[in-house]
Amino acid sequence: MKIKNLCVRQANENDCAEIGKLYYETVRTVNAKDYTEKEIEIWSELGKKPEVWKRKISEQYFLVAVIEDKIVGISSIEKNGYLDFMYVHKDHQRSGIAKRLLEEIENKGIEQNNEEIWAYVSITANPFFEKHGYVFAGEKIITVQGVDFVDRIMKKKLNNKGT
Repeated sequence: MKIKNLCVRQANENDCAEIGKLYYETVRTVNAKDYTEKEIEIWSELGKKPEVWKRKISEQYFLVAVIEDKIVGISSIEKNGYLDFMYVHKDHQRSGIAKRLLEEIENKGIEQNNEEIWAYVSITANPFFEKHGYVFAGEKIITVQGVDFVDRIMKKKLNNKGT
């Protein structure tokens, strides 16, 4: 399904509150089917930390997808090819927004001369990344507040034509 009037642009400081809210609500609804209540509680708290979003926006190539002045998706990549965020608003799942954001992020990876893009992927997001050519490269356990989160490390080689 193609989204009408979808605009993808770089995030700025003024977006922090809306980005945090999108993140918080998405984790609490979309990811809730795959994780325990305690995991969701800990994971979603990042959404309530505007200082973190401000820092991420300044340090990463950070994109927002916007429909009618409302942020409906976020994604970011670091200079080393690490894809940090890929979240789509709970009301806009499976609408092509993540695919569009991923295309932009992969193009930035090529522009940055990254040989590959890699991410720590949730159980929920794993099928999306597999569908778009990412392959399993191991697991990483991240412990937050005494709770272990097992993330899948997913990688995709980039086709850096002309480099």
